[in-house]
Amino acid sequence: MFKANKAGNKISWGMSGKEADPAALFRLYINYGRHAEATNLLVEYLESFASSRPVDVLHRKKMSAVWFPYTAVERLWCQLGEMQRAGHSVDQCDRLKKLLHGALMSHLQQVVVDSDDVLSSVGDGQGMEDQSS
Repeated sequence: MFKANKAGNKISWGMSGKEADPAALFRLYINYGRHAEATNLLVEYLESFASSRPVDVLHRKKMSAVWFPYTAVERLWCQLGEMQRAGHSVDQCDRLKKLLHGALMSHLQQVVVDSDDVLSSVGDGQGMEDQSS
């Protein structure tokens, strides 16, 4: 739980390294039923991914270091659905599911555009076909 320097002295509280791990925070939010926080965190990162456009697709590669596991996203979606079916926070769950759905659809559309941009930048896909032959 404590970090130590080379001399073995305890220097700070914490369990992580110097870099933030939003995917771990996302999983913690889901594990502890913090659905609004989990949804907002995911949406924030998806929007920051999309806002780094369109000058160069390669600039977005930095964001790929922030990886949200599909299974965790699916688990959040299922938990929101279960809460709705149980009659708990129906309006909030509906709002969160719509927010999540919209962000995921926008992200998938952006991935398609980026993929098309990459293919066109290598000569209408010619380079990709040559590599696979």
